[in-house]
Amino acid sequence: MIEDDMKEAFRGAMRRLAGGVAIVTAAEEGRRYGMTMTAVMSLSMDPPSLAIGVNRSASIAAPLARTGRFCVNLLRASHDRFCADFSALATDERFTVGDWHTDENGLPWLADAQAVMFCTAGPVTTFGTHDLIVGLVDRAINEPAIAPLLHLDGSYMAAAPLANVS
Repeated sequence: MIEDDMKEAFRGAMRRLAGGVAIVTAAEEGRRYGMTMTAVMSLSMDPPSLAIGVNRSASIAAPLARTGRFCVNLLRASHDRFCADFSALATDERFTVGDWHTDENGLPWLADAQAVMFCTAGPVTTFGTHDLIVGLVDRAINEPAIAPLLHLDGSYMAAAPLANVS
């Protein structure tokens, strides 16, 4: 009972942590995989790297582990509906929504994403149900306008600057 109470309290605490929303993609033998996530973080500038948290039961987990390549597409606030559709569709249908392109390694990337980072998987740490995967960033594409999609308390929202308070 105490463990269930702790899990519920932790879930409530994490719902209060706003996170940027990304779609992480991988490809294997001509098949594309992708999942929406907030578990993306900057790791190091030297070498340029990030980390993602992937549930090992997700459809993308095994192909990503086998190929060692993935792409992180940071979503714009205008992707809120697209993001929900992408998550609801079957794996094969997810890439029918949005303007997806493919790089020379077969990785799908979203043409109008806020930013796109193509990664080679580095060290992996397993903990609980997830793998924490370091991504060494090989290439990045940045759009000039910054309008990230955020996730907070089960809802999508846009970021807005705070008034300058003195």
